[in-house]
Amino acid sequence: MVVLQQAPLFRLFKLRIKASERAAFARVGEQNLLKSITREPGTLAMYTGHLDLNGVENRVLELYRDQASYEIHAKSPQFQVFKTVAGQAVVEQSVTVLTPILLLTSGPALRIMAPTKYLVVLTEFTVKADQLRAFQSLLTAEMQTAMTTEPGLVTGYLGQSTADPQQLIVFDLYENETAYRQHYHTDHFGAFHQASRSLIVQQATVEVRPDVLVNQGPLTYERE
Repeated sequence: MVVLQQAPLFRLFKLRIKASERAAFARVGEQNLLKSITREPGTLAMYTGHLDLNGVENRVLELYRDQASYEIHAKSPQFQVFKTVAGQAVVEQSVTVLTPILLLTSGPALRIMAPTKYLVVLTEFTVKADQLRAFQSLLTAEMQTAMTTEPGLVTGYLGQSTADPQQLIVFDLYENETAYRQHYHTDHFGAFHQASRSLIVQQATVEVRPDVLVNQGPLTYERE
């Protein structure tokens, strides 16, 4: 178990790519992630996936121990190859830099590639400014309970946008869709939903079909 004492570098990318470049983009992306997670101890986790059947709408989540670890990754040969292909494939890109609030990962180190039954669920909350502290307290408690009581939940990350502090993003990784559906019928999630809904301005949830899921194994971090 890696227990982080300092906040890691945490980012979410939204990428739209050319459908014609999907195969090449996926191929070099897979090599980038697999080589990076084995060669770079400071690269803690990298997850890629797509929302649509054609694989045009993509999501990438990255977690690095610190800025220096990211710089090592950015200079790596495998990333340079990926960067070249992505330069041709990506037509639209946005990045959300996140301040980590709670990071929880259980189980062995992951080296998962599509096709897989694993499922990523991304939820973006916009929370009332004067209710942020209350909402974060409710959500972190719910996530901690879920991670300790639901064996099908592998990873739960919570981050706050550095550009818009009212925006919180939750990244959940489930072993399969059944585990995801069961989560929504638990008592602890029901209690969270009831207690938090008046604190939320807007909420959007998307299911992401994984392409590559890699991490260094069990990890925990909680912002003080």
